[in-house]
Amino acid sequence: MSITMIAPAGVSGVVNGNAANYTVGADGTITNVASTDVLALLRAGFRLFSTFIDRVFISSPLPADLISIVAAVTPSNVALTIAAQPPHARKLQIRIVIGTTTTTAITAGNLALVGVDQDGNAVSENISLIENASATVKSKWAYSALTSATVSGYAANGSGTGNTVGIGLSNDFGVQTSPGVVDFTLIKASKTTKVLGTSNTTVDDVASTATVDTVARTIASTTAPANNGLVDYDFTYSWGAPA
Repeated sequence: MSITMIAPAGVSGVVNGNAANYTVGADGTITNVASTDVLALLRAGFRLFSTFIDRVFISSPLPADLISIVAAVTPSNVALTIAAQPPHARKLQIRIVIGTTTTTAITAGNLALVGVDQDGNAVSENISLIENASATVKSKWAYSALTSATVSGYAANGSGTGNTVGIGLSNDFGVQTSPGVVDFTLIKASKTTKVLGTSNTTVDDVASTATVDTVARTIASTTAPANNGLVDYDFTYSWGAPA
């Protein structure tokens, strides 16, 4: 049996055991640990590591958009009005529109997002609004709920006429895991196209070409959600975590 363990925070390099020496990987794990070394390593703060496999079914997601969470508004140093919450945990898209390229460029400004991710963890991030031309910026985390979105330090060239900021959904779905996740991997992806009044068709959606964010634990399917919402997704994924 191959035994994997997770090193305590701050431990790196080579760890000396009685039976062998172990190199701490970039993900904080040591592999092929001899059973005779396990007890000593546990006493030193190492933890046993387990691999989990899970599956999620996402029914009829709507396609990505730019304004469903916060409608496009003229930027000012205020908390933006949140019009809706994501129906599934997803990364957000922040659409920054510059009314006239360069002429009304945003020269300073920050958008602070605060919310909850797919696992119920509190998450927050700061997104720069500085742009010379219109741009779409994706959030770092997936949000199952957005608590606040606040603009601060805003300044623009000229009068800033025509500049707006809006927030919508990306196609990156957050899937549930557990604390201390490493080695997040998409194993299989499939899609089911629903045709009203006839049978549904399920096909492979090519997991190898999906976009996977191992830090945010998100999956953007190879085939984007349909405009009519009549495509379902089935993801099988794995991750490692302390036992």
